[in-house]
Amino acid sequence: MEIILASRSPRRLLLLQSAGLAIEVRPSHIDETALPGESVQQMVERLCQAKAIACDAPPNIAVIAADTLVCVHDQALGQPIDLPHAKTMLQQLSGQEHEVFTGVCVRFNHHMIFQQVRTGVRFRALDEAEIDTYLIHNDILDKAGAYAIQAGAASFIESIDGPLDNVIGLPVRTTLNMIAEIKNKT
Repeated sequence: MEIILASRSPRRLLLLQSAGLAIEVRPSHIDETALPGESVQQMVERLCQAKAIACDAPPNIAVIAADTLVCVHDQALGQPIDLPHAKTMLQQLSGQEHEVFTGVCVRFNHHMIFQQVRTGVRFRALDEAEIDTYLIHNDILDKAGAYAIQAGAASFIESIDGPLDNVIGLPVRTTLNMIAEIKNKT
C-alpha cells in the first residue's frame, strides 16, 4: 500500500520510515487556529481530519495526517511563534505535569478513521539559564510546547506515562494498526 504523509514534520517521517514504511510527503496547509470553546482533544481531532481531507492524493493512496498539541492547565500549547514565546512555554511547563495529545487520521479511498493518543509528561523545575541554553542550541519553533524530547529536552523529564513516540509527534503502533484496519475495510 502506498502511503502519503500529510505533514512536513521530519520527525513523523523518520518514525514512519523507521517502522519500514515507504512514505511520500505531501504537507496539507490548513488554518490551525483554535475555535472558541474548543478543547485540546477536540482541536487535535479536527485538525488531523482537516489535514487528511486537504491532502491532495488519489483515492487509492493511503493518507496519514496527525496533529500534536501540548496541554498544561487546560491550555493548548502549539508551536511557538518566536523565541520569547518558546521561553514562556517552557516556563509554563517547568515543574509541571502536562499532557501531549496526538490525533491521527488515516484516509483511504472513501474511508477515514481517527484515533487520539495521550501521554502524560512531568518536567522537573527548570531555571532561566537552562531554558535560555536549551533555546540557543535547539531548533524548537516547529515543535508543540517548544521542546523536543528526542533532543536536549529529555533531561527535563521527571516521568512519562504513555508512548514516547507520541511526544515526538506520532504514535507509531497506533498508526500502523490504523493502516491495517483501513486496509481491511476495502
